[in-house]
Amino acid sequence: MSHGTEEVDTRAVLSRLFEILAGGDLAALDEVMQPDYEQYIPQSGERVAGLADYRSIIENYPERQGRSVLTPQGEFHIAGHGPHYVMTPTFNLVKVTGDGDELTSYVKAVYPDGSEWFIVNFFTFREGKIARSIDFFAPVFEPPAWRSQWVRGDPAGRDNV
Repeated sequence: MSHGTEEVDTRAVLSRLFEILAGGDLAALDEVMQPDYEQYIPQSGERVAGLADYRSIIENYPERQGRSVLTPQGEFHIAGHGPHYVMTPTFNLVKVTGDGDELTSYVKAVYPDGSEWFIVNFFTFREGKIARSIDFFAPVFEPPAWRSQWVRGDPAGRDNV
């Protein structure tokens, strides 16, 4: 995708978004997202209108006292201070598909309560930055026994789709 005379690698922009989220430097969201960014969450019927509101949601995550950082080795480190450390969600980018102004990401999230979720994001870019996303959230669950004769379960493979 080109932005003026400059070529923009939207995959690199998307990778930078997840670095920013993992590192907790929310001021840096301006680097990768349009000010009028819109997020749609069809499962809850919510629409976030504007980067400022998106940032506020992250900043006001319940009981936010620290942040979690995913190390290059895939380990979690809790950053913060004081006697109580509470993690915010940690997002690990697993896979990106698409090119140009339309990308899809597959993300594994770990929430402060330890629950694991998978997130699928449909991103639209404008002028080299993320302008819109449609996000779907699904918790990890055990496969039902009734269909076990027809499928193979591989919990270790959940990240390798």
